[in-house]
Amino acid sequence: MQESELKKLQRKIEKLLAIHDSLREQNRAMRISEASWQAERAKLVQQNEMARRKVNEMITRLQTLERNSG
Repeated sequence: MQESELKKLQRKIEKLLAIHDSLREQNRAMRISEASWQAERAKLVQQNEMARRKVNEMITRLQTLERNSG
């Protein structure tokens, strides 16, 4: 192989390594972001469940009040 071909190959390898590093960092950032939105989703699901329970409790109390008053 000629020296110029080796230099081209070296530049390509360096470029691939730089792309690899960049993709690795993006992947890390995306995993952190994913963990964050998953935690937020879990919190929202929990809040939704709490709200649903409270609404069901209110409905039950209202039905009880209605039976007792009627």
